Amino acid sequence: MPGRRYNCACGKKRYRDEAGALAAAAADERVFQEAAGVYRCPGGLAWHVTAHGFTPEALRSVGRRLAFELAEHQEVDLEDFGTRVLRLGIRPDARRRERVRQCAEQMIGFGLARPDTGRPETAGRLVAEDVQGLRRVVQIGLDGYRDERA
Repeated sequence: MPGRRYNCACGKKRYRDEAGALAAAAADERVFQEAAGVYRCPGGLAWHVTAHGFTPEALRSVGRRLAFELAEHQEVDLEDFGTRVLRLGIRPDARRRERVRQCAEQMIGFGLARPDTGRPETAGRLVAEDVQGLRRVVQIGLDGYRDERA
């Protein structure tokens, strides 16, 4: 039997760990013949199973959103990211803008991305280096990725 389930604060069934969620996803695939994936809850430490796909808007953390953008587009202008994705042009928030900078530095430190230093006009741009690692960050967050590497 897959890991014990109980309700998460977000209202979904939750699993204590990734292994339990993967076991439940495999069981669901066998029963319903439909591919299922797992992801870490954006609002907590629980894991969820989904067969409905993924929407980046559901990601609550700046790091996960930035990792998604980098994995999808291979490069990101940090100013544009803040304005377009986080809507900082509409709702200025110095704390979130600083968080974008911190997440970018963490990703560079982990080797997930590098600054685009090719031309002066590309200052403030990140280029994806490890797309698989970025996809893992989308799934578990930067803190989870750091802990996995430790």
